[in-house]
Amino acid sequence: MRVLHMIPDISVSNGVMSFICNYAKAMPSDIVFDVVYFCEKQPSRQSDVESWGGRVYKIDPPSPKDIFGGKMNAFFSKHKGEWSALHIHCPHFAPFIAPSAKRAGIKNIFVHCHTTEYSLVGNSRRNQILSLYAKYFIDNKFACSKKSGDFWYGNKAYRILSNSVDCKAYEFNPDVRSSIRSQFGFCDSLVIAHIGKTDVTQKNHPFILRIFEYVKASHPTARLMLIGAEPTNELTALCNSLNIQDNVMFLGARNDVKNLLQAADVFLFPSISEGLPVSVVEAQAAGLPVVMSDAITREVAVCGDVVIKSLDDGAASWADDCIAASKVVRKSTYSQLVDSGWDITKNAARLANIYKSRV
Repeated sequence: MRVLHMIPDISVSNGVMSFICNYAKAMPSDIVFDVVYFCEKQPSRQSDVESWGGRVYKIDPPSPKDIFGGKMNAFFSKHKGEWSALHIHCPHFAPFIAPSAKRAGIKNIFVHCHTTEYSLVGNSRRNQILSLYAKYFIDNKFACSKKSGDFWYGNKAYRILSNSVDCKAYEFNPDVRSSIRSQFGFCDSLVIAHIGKTDVTQKNHPFILRIFEYVKASHPTARLMLIGAEPTNELTALCNSLNIQDNVMFLGARNDVKNLLQAADVFLFPSISEGLPVSVVEAQAAGLPVVMSDAITREVAVCGDVVIKSLDDGAASWADDCIAASKVVRKSTYSQLVDSGWDITKNAARLANIYKSRV
């Protein structure tokens, strides 16, 4: 059977796209994921989709101007009979997509929320209203966490489908750590890592830089790896004003995140809001101590080396905790994450059974 996943963009830096890829690669051979998107961002993961036999489609953005679904009707009519299920990863897009899919004969429609905000870039009220369709008219609901599910669906029934990872692929490896640190010339430097796009304000990059200013004050050779982040005028100016510009690495979208995490000493994640950040799971899978904000659901704090702090605490306090956490002796957390239900293998099998039970 083929399942169509709808997502705004398929870029490497899109965490939800990483979720789709992780599950697609762990699916049994008789289930294949296709992907439809509408926003072009590079670099993309189209080659990843094609590697597992999936197909990629680009459509026009869902819009109230197409209220009667003319373009959506045409898309699903053209591909009628190809998909056994539709998995929509943004609840507020459901009213533009689900009716056309139903008219084309797709009976099994799933909606999936990944955030605890109606919008990360504005339009919150609009998206809240649009999401009511998913809340009341789509029976199969997924959420990345209880916090996210309660936010989007209220008292309606939903399943939690965790942002699982391939725990074995991320498992701490001293040899890989040594190799990557050598490539970057880290030597004995304290290395702090963060994963997140700079065009998403919830990731709190200005605060990250201010925290790192205090880290550098006591550890002059410290490095900050901003994975997935591109330099902006604002952040570049802030780096210069804090005199940390030579120690901060804007690494942009990467395909080697699991190796970069091996090279780090601590994972910093002071987000303003999140659904359930898969990057925090990845960091723990790599055996990294984590310092994260209390705005993030505690469901993601799997291992013991997780420090949870208030965003009201000053940057100096956050820096102290990062430095203290960096002294933790790294070890494999594979068994701990698997036993806690975060490994992709078991969760992919569960999702496959859900898909098949509704065919």
